Amino acid sequence: MRLPKKLMLLTALWVPAGVAWAQATPPAAPDSRAMIEALKPTMRNLTIRPMPAPVPTPASGEPSGMSTPSLPQAPAAALAPAPTAMPTPPAFPAPPVVPAAPGPAPGNKPGPAMSLAIQFEMNSSRVRPESGAVLGNLVFAMQSPELKDSRFVIEGHTDARGSSASNLKLSQDRADEVRLYLIALGVHPARLKALGKGGGELANAADPLSAENRRVRVVTLE
Repeated sequence: MRLPKKLMLLTALWVPAGVAWAQATPPAAPDSRAMIEALKPTMRNLTIRPMPAPVPTPASGEPSGMSTPSLPQAPAAALAPAPTAMPTPPAFPAPPVVPAAPGPAPGNKPGPAMSLAIQFEMNSSRVRPESGAVLGNLVFAMQSPELKDSRFVIEGHTDARGSSASNLKLSQDRADEVRLYLIALGVHPARLKALGKGGGELANAADPLSAENRRVRVVTLE
């Protein structure tokens, strides 16, 4: 039985589309243990200094076990240094005061980070359902004993398609959306900060329109 010509044409169009969809399927979400290891704070800021050994001193009223011979006292006039006239230092203009550049506040130094391929609707901040597993594992990692006291920056990144202003807004909206998603799943709001980066920090600079540039980056603050 021969298929109608119109049905054969639709079948021919559907098969390549199905193959392309299979190739575009996002990779499996990293498990929570891999996320914990990637985001775990380092010990690079911890400095351990040895304590000086205490000097033993005899307690008050206890014999020291050694007798110290008494020395003859010299006259006070012989011990006093002879007064000398101090020269007047020349006057120099005071050096200009240069304010120091503000450094990062304690606890705000960027630490370990990892990029996640969170899927969004086209030109939207709405998270696609297939990203639920990634975000669920991320919540579990953030609530683990290793990370429960850490704070994080959720960075949104886009590719170079479109204007800088629209990419910056889209990346901020997506970072805000992921932050709200994590809060809804139990992460305390004070532990999360959302920051849109636009297309200024490409993961693949050789291909500015590559899909790997459209990502969410999670950074641990130390």
